[in-house]
Amino acid sequence: MHPIHLNERISSMSNPFLKRLATAARLLLFAALIPLSQAATQAPTMTADLHKAKGVTCVDCHGTAKKKTFVAAERCLGCHGSPADLVKKTAHVKPENPHDAPHWGPQMECNVCHRQHEKTVNWCNHCHAYGFKVP
Repeated sequence: MHPIHLNERISSMSNPFLKRLATAARLLLFAALIPLSQAATQAPTMTADLHKAKGVTCVDCHGTAKKKTFVAAERCLGCHGSPADLVKKTAHVKPENPHDAPHWGPQMECNVCHRQHEKTVNWCNHCHAYGFKVP
């Protein structure tokens, strides 16, 4: 049944209990859909967009090159700190700290997960179901 017709049908109900019950059901349905909309807004991002929003320019990461250049991890670490600093900053991430994973420790290159001009990737989810968001 179309939602507009359902609203008309609920409005025309003479039993106050049924009206309240129908209204409560609509509210519960709405509340159940909120987490789905939040998940949609937490879609993977591109780190270039995040950096731009914080005032970081292309030159800050890519240098003065006229053409696109690869950004080495050392450039990332210049702003974000050493691998050990990142391990400390993300120690709260559960179930596993992505910057201190048991498979490779803090040695994985930044761009494996944090893509500058592509959507980020939760590399851990290739084998695990951790589900944390990668900025």
